[in-house]
Amino acid sequence: MCKPLERPSGRKKKAAATAEHGFSPTLVRASADYEAPSVLAWAFVTLCTASFYLGPLILASPLLVYFIHPSAAGAAFATAVFLACHPVRPNRRFCGWCQLFYRVFDFHHNFTPRVNDVARRGNRLSIVAMHPHSIIPLHGFIWSAICDQLLPDMYGFGCTTDQALNLPVLRHLLQYMDVRSTSKRVIMSGMQSDNKNLFILPGGVAEIFLSHRRARAGPNVQTIKARRYGLVKLALQTGAVIYPSFVFGASDMLDQLTPAEDDAPGGREGGGEVEPSLRSRMGRAMERLSRRIKGGLTLYYGQFGLPIPHNPRLTMVMGDPIYPIEDDEGSTRNVGGNRVTCRRIEDPTDEQIEDLMGRYLDAMEGLFEQYKVQAGYEQEELRII
Repeated sequence: MCKPLERPSGRKKKAAATAEHGFSPTLVRASADYEAPSVLAWAFVTLCTASFYLGPLILASPLLVYFIHPSAAGAAFATAVFLACHPVRPNRRFCGWCQLFYRVFDFHHNFTPRVNDVARRGNRLSIVAMHPHSIIPLHGFIWSAICDQLLPDMYGFGCTTDQALNLPVLRHLLQYMDVRSTSKRVIMSGMQSDNKNLFILPGGVAEIFLSHRRARAGPNVQTIKARRYGLVKLALQTGAVIYPSFVFGASDMLDQLTPAEDDAPGGREGGGEVEPSLRSRMGRAMERLSRRIKGGLTLYYGQFGLPIPHNPRLTMVMGDPIYPIEDDEGSTRNVGGNRVTCRRIEDPTDEQIEDLMGRYLDAMEGLFEQYKVQAGYEQEELRII
């Protein structure tokens, strides 16, 4: 059964994001480097949103074309194979285009230029762990934009499922941002051999089905799946610091047809069991299928029942780096030799894993509480499972 966060009583509570590391105590409204018409911004954001549908449609197009125009099915098949297989290189210009998201979502953040200065001087191998995943992680596009604009020394590579990297259109957009496979071998190679920081959404499939738009009035609960032991073990093994990050409004951009409602607010009253609805049972079935195929499988929609997202105000905040071993900053190097790391622990103990997990969860909760009023979520509570 899911349990809320339990903070060790002996742990001191402090601000999760401080000026020492370049984070602003007040939110900053993002400003794009160029002006663009609103219709262009909406078209770009809608393309990125719809890409999760376009890929499967393109792969299915040969069969559909066959029934309509059989002689064209071969061309459709060749096109689908080409789009699914040809190599795609990272494209920094695309990351700049992602600044179009700023206008659509009235984007705010807590970054100052000093964040990048600290990152450049420290040259530390880092993991940026961002919650929530949401139904479709559109805030990943915004992260690439803010890094290209303000935090070039923080950027590295992202990771997603192999299935997403095989879908036409979607794979192009992802690989333009240097998104790679979530396999342990690929991640370790990117961090250790390529000397790159990792951007990851640890909530994964679980947070997709926990995602729901908040009610218009009254208190709400934001549930995130942050107890990810693989994440903290990775930090201990690589010596990388973890930057906790949270995006207010990420779950308010889209709806899904089959949410796991029994884990959502209102699903349980007074701790008692309730009969799950048909939508919830379908959601659970799709979640199990998603885990089996190792990829998120859900039906989502936005405005007018189309893949056009709602446009809540989005606020991305990041906290101070968390060292794998508390008070042990270390000064060794990663395998590639170009990044400073803490002491790497190939086989961390349970105590070391639990200690880092506790500090990570504390930081996520502290970050949420520090900025929720400014972000417009003063009645929101964070539930960590």
